[in-house]
Amino acid sequence: MTDETVERQLQQKIAQLAAVREISRAIAEARDLDSTLDLITRRTTEVMGVQSCSIYLYNRSGDALVLAASTGLRATGIGQVMLPKGAGLTGWAAEHRETVTTTHAAADPRFFRVLGSGESKFASLMAMPLLARGTAIGAINVQTAEFHQFSADEIELFSFITDLAATALEKTKSVHAAVVQEIHHRVKNNLQTIAMLLRLQLAQDETQSPREILRESINRVLSIAAVHEILAHEHHTQVALKNLVSQVAHTVTQTMTLGERVSLTVSGEDFVVSSQAATHIALAVNELVQNSLEHGLRRTGGNIAVTIGHYENLLVLTVRDDGAGLPADFRVGESDGLGLELIRTLVEEDLGGEFRLAANGNGGAIATVRLPLAAISVDRRLTYV
Repeated sequence: MTDETVERQLQQKIAQLAAVREISRAIAEARDLDSTLDLITRRTTEVMGVQSCSIYLYNRSGDALVLAASTGLRATGIGQVMLPKGAGLTGWAAEHRETVTTTHAAADPRFFRVLGSGESKFASLMAMPLLARGTAIGAINVQTAEFHQFSADEIELFSFITDLAATALEKTKSVHAAVVQEIHHRVKNNLQTIAMLLRLQLAQDETQSPREILRESINRVLSIAAVHEILAHEHHTQVALKNLVSQVAHTVTQTMTLGERVSLTVSGEDFVVSSQAATHIALAVNELVQNSLEHGLRRTGGNIAVTIGHYENLLVLTVRDDGAGLPADFRVGESDGLGLELIRTLVEEDLGGEFRLAANGNGGAIATVRLPLAAISVDRRLTYV
């Protein structure tokens, strides 16, 4: 064996180990099934020097394998191409829980051609079952464009990758189930919150028009929806606070200004908070900005500045406007409308914080919310702007 051959084999082993490490990391961090499967098929194709790697998973009824990811078959076939249970070399591997290797796939009596899949351009195939806790959940195969006899080393490497892929599928399935349960719980809680808000609105002895009441209710629902939107987008159970506050504040301003000249800014530090705390804070910000627009800037327009920061172990959020200001005899807690009552309940009772509303030194009003960092489950402070 020449030095060049040894060097080439060494480099190949190094590449294989790198691929296995990357796949292992993906499994450790696996939360999204599609991206995990895509990574496995891509890295397997690269490290094994094949032209295609495809993963098939059983459908819910278990009577067919569905193409879940592939590097060589047509992308339009993902989620569409189906193999009847036990059909084809890949289906046979899953059904019998055995490895299949063939140099001439089309000549094998078990071969099953799926029209339109793009599989006809491949000559050789190796397939293995994906087993999770002793149950076959699908199969994975690799294919080459030229006739190829798979070596013992290739079979061993592919077997190891297959085990990793099965582990990834099992983990993402568990994560998905936990996420679904969390979403159901979150939606249930927030629907109850919406129902409570509507009951409180109904019980208010105010002279608001039905249109104003409906608009306020819509803004409250949109504030809760903003939390769900961010959670869905980021695939987390926690929320970046500054983005949420900005989204809620701008939505309220756009809904309520009705052409009036109002400038809104959101600045300061960013925090990561729990989904439950995020819902409470979103509703509080909604009420604070809505209050500034209704009572401070309705006629004259002006500026609203929302600032997020911290002092010692407290998160400090302020909403400042330069509008008409507060009546001279105003006292928080003595003549609160529904909005201020909601803020006090959300901040003081639900989050154990403190709420203050006072006159701004240069006219207008300033509302200050102070929350214990521990109460909102802050994991890390993000960047300061």
